[in-house]
Amino acid sequence: MGGIFGGGGGGGSTAPKKTVKQIETEEKATEAQERTEERAEAQERTEMQGVQKRRRLRQRGGMRLLFSPLRQEGPGSSNTKLGGG
Repeated sequence: MGGIFGGGGGGGSTAPKKTVKQIETEEKATEAQERTEERAEAQERTEMQGVQKRRRLRQRGGMRLLFSPLRQEGPGSSNTKLGGG
């Protein structure tokens, strides 16, 4: 029974069969694609970790400056003058 487009219907005998070499190249291509995706995910993960680290430093940086050894010396113990002369 013919199809709408005049095909014989059914059996996939009209599709060309793939050779071993074609199958191997397709497998290699998919493996390479997977490797590049893994690399991209790893790079994205490290970038996100860097962003989080910078955010943490910004949030806690003020506290670190408040409790730094220079702050604990006190205002009177500094040898430098601010301002002219």
